Amino acid sequence: MADLRTSYLGLELANPILVASSGMTGSIDGVRRCAEAGAGAVVLKSIFEEQIAHEVEGLYPPGDPAMVHPEAYDYITAYGRDHAVDHYLNLVEQSRALAGIPVIASIHCVSAGAWTEFASRVEEAGAHALELNVYLPPTRMTQTAAELETTYFEIARSVKRRVGIPVSLKVGSHFTALAGFLSGLSREADGLVLFNRYHRMDFDIDRVEIVGGAIHSLEHEMQVPLRWISILAGHVHGDLAATTGVHDGAAVVKALLAGASTVQVASALYRHGLGHLGRMRDELAAWMDAHGFARIDEFKGMLSRARTRTPDAYERVQFMKTSVGIE
Repeated sequence: MADLRTSYLGLELANPILVASSGMTGSIDGVRRCAEAGAGAVVLKSIFEEQIAHEVEGLYPPGDPAMVHPEAYDYITAYGRDHAVDHYLNLVEQSRALAGIPVIASIHCVSAGAWTEFASRVEEAGAHALELNVYLPPTRMTQTAAELETTYFEIARSVKRRVGIPVSLKVGSHFTALAGFLSGLSREADGLVLFNRYHRMDFDIDRVEIVGGAIHSLEHEMQVPLRWISILAGHVHGDLAATTGVHDGAAVVKALLAGASTVQVASALYRHGLGHLGRMRDELAAWMDAHGFARIDEFKGMLSRARTRTPDAYERVQFMKTSVGIE
């Protein structure tokens, strides 16, 4: 019978399927239900940097240039600022006590400001690890690639100086030299979660206004993290986790073959319910049995670029073959 146990950020997990930071992990009851459904670990719903900054000694008053997104001040004031820190620390503490599986705290951040002291309080509350969800869409016309990338390094370093628990960074894919950037960033953290899914936008042409786009991921979106994890695996420090587009057991298998240690799932669970975790585990186990693998380590990274005999499949030649074939 297949052994689904794996290791992620130095934590021993019963299986590689994590419930991603979401509404499902935003309460004690939600975390408990995720654990009962068989999640390998949970990533708690993120607390926002702005929530921390405005509650911890009023660090950033309105209009302060340290606020990367000043419009967030009004939003945070109106929704979820009061006692956010105490509520979050209580969530961490009780989840650690009741879940019976590793609990990973999550902070949604945009700078390396004074809020980073909060990371040590998360550790004290009992989090097994900390995920930094760094959301910096490259939309500022005067910002250079180097300036944007520097912020990521500063965030990782400032938090790592304050905590002893493992720290991972969840980042997007919008970087000029993605492989080099992620390779360097991996030296500053214990793991990378690939990739952050920026919120989509759309236009309502009847009302002539901006509206939100698709909230949940689709299966085909996994092709982006799959490509880059397979390129990075074996060449970067720490663990890699796949997220966005992981909807079934086959996607879990693909991520592990690429070299990921774990996957993070949310959209599929919103669509099918927490019981889908069991189906994903069963599909993974069935594939392993069918292919004669007793443990995940026996096939993890088998299709990564570092181990393939056809590295050209990950390079420009593949694009050329596809284009010629289509035309």
